[in-house]
Amino acid sequence: MIYQRLLSFCAITLLIAMLPNWSMAADANNGKSLFLEKCASCHNIDMVSDMTGPALYGAKDRWKKYPGAIYEWIRNSEALAEAGNPRAKQMVTWAASAMTAFESLEDAQIDDILEFVELKGSGALDKTEGQEGGEVVTTSQDESSPWLGYILIFVLLLAIALLGRYINSLTRLSQQNEGAVVTPEKSVVGILLGPSVIKLLIFVVVLIGGYTTVNNAIGLGRQQDYAPTQPVNFSHKIHAGDNGIDCQYCHDGARRSKHSVIPASNTCINCHANIQKGSKDGTKELIKVYAASGFNPLSNSYLPEDMSDEDRAEVYRRWLRKTYDKEWKENETSVNRMIDEQLASVKGTYNKPIEWVRIHNLPDHVYFNHSQHVTVGKVKCETCHGEVSEMDVVKQHSPLSMGWCINCHRQTEVQFRDGLNAGKKTPYDGDDNKANAYYTDYKYYEQYHNELKDGKRTGVTVEEIGGLECQKCHY
Repeated sequence: MIYQRLLSFCAITLLIAMLPNWSMAADANNGKSLFLEKCASCHNIDMVSDMTGPALYGAKDRWKKYPGAIYEWIRNSEALAEAGNPRAKQMVTWAASAMTAFESLEDAQIDDILEFVELKGSGALDKTEGQEGGEVVTTSQDESSPWLGYILIFVLLLAIALLGRYINSLTRLSQQNEGAVVTPEKSVVGILLGPSVIKLLIFVVVLIGGYTTVNNAIGLGRQQDYAPTQPVNFSHKIHAGDNGIDCQYCHDGARRSKHSVIPASNTCINCHANIQKGSKDGTKELIKVYAASGFNPLSNSYLPEDMSDEDRAEVYRRWLRKTYDKEWKENETSVNRMIDEQLASVKGTYNKPIEWVRIHNLPDHVYFNHSQHVTVGKVKCETCHGEVSEMDVVKQHSPLSMGWCINCHRQTEVQFRDGLNAGKKTPYDGDDNKANAYYTDYKYYEQYHNELKDGKRTGVTVEEIGGLECQKCHY
């Protein structure tokens, strides 16, 4: 029996020794998720530009002089500075407020974040993210890690088999010397399928299965990087980026209501009554907007509501024929085919709302008010939605998780007064010469304002005015 216990002990020891090797390669995909959840509200995601916090690219090299200190810094920067670390003492003076402590982060998670930072800052991801559907491609030094795991598994099984055979031989020899009944010699398969190994495998399956289940449950309903195909190929890069259209011109609800609202097709007509040809797709996408809104581009007026679909189609046929008159004269057949295809694409959509696919969707038990953040808090759209002005196809930029929101409330300073944060790197904009009227009735407004004025405090975070109270978002 003692030999069987020895076999189990050795198998478990070998398995435990293997586990770090299976996960030793830093996971840049996990690092990306962790960065967006915990770091993106203060650090620029391009890793080379300063924001509220400094650019992170090259952080590992800058901390190389102090082995292991970077982990302590990320978990609790103020504690490391108070302990006398020279690098930490230098860094705590960089920003007006201290970095949030992330004491729950493990070394492996920090390694993942640093891996993503280095890949992103070096430009390696710019070449791979688009090709890999948003997934991060790890560096070549990690490509052999799966094979290393397979080799270690093989070595483990071989060690168990050889050790089992040896123990079985010793057991039989002991029984023979004692005059007891000698147990039959076990084969390699019999050893690998023995009770001890099976129990160990069951334990490993339960452990990995439980971890996977919990990990997936945490991400249930989250859809970061979700970028669905829309019924109209609308490019934010062209409209918000190239042409500089303000976000709130189309999403005007963001400044005055809970929802940012999806603009009606009539909003598009405000511009496209005169701009009747797209910069990329010509009329291919515009005809969808005209058909949905019932707009007649020939007369710059709206078609009668009781007009039949056939008559509407004829109006758009005449418009397309006029728009492509030059091309029609050069290749009549090709243009007629293009016109038929575009009319077929809008068949059945006349005078019907465009069915946009929703991208950002919070759970029903979560309350979020756009106007409270945009108008009162003066938070820029890019803080949550990323650089939409650079997106041809809009995707969900932030995780929109509870932890991500809480970290933002812990780090973001309230702008009681436009100009209160003047000269500091903040995500705010505004007139530096007037008070933010939405906070003047706040009971601690005068107290905080005077403390800021007297230099007793450097800022007031959302957390300090109740931003972490459960009922603010769940009630």
